[in-house]
Amino acid sequence: MQNSHRGSCLCGNVKFEMEGEFKKFFFCHCSRCRKISGSAHCANLFAPGAKLTWLSGEDKISFYQLEGANFA
Repeated sequence: MQNSHRGSCLCGNVKFEMEGEFKKFFFCHCSRCRKISGSAHCANLFAPGAKLTWLSGEDKISFYQLEGANFA
């Protein structure tokens, strides 16, 4: 049986559902994670092989890949 999780952005315009299991969890304190989160750390969850379904707001999502960064 797989786990199902739902989430959204703060304003609620973007909503998603993920089916799968979280395999790794990290609090990162590097300067990039502090900057992106606006706090002392950034929480990162990894769910390889999980199925992500956009429930609303997919057109509002953008993606940035920092060259040399490896989240695995």
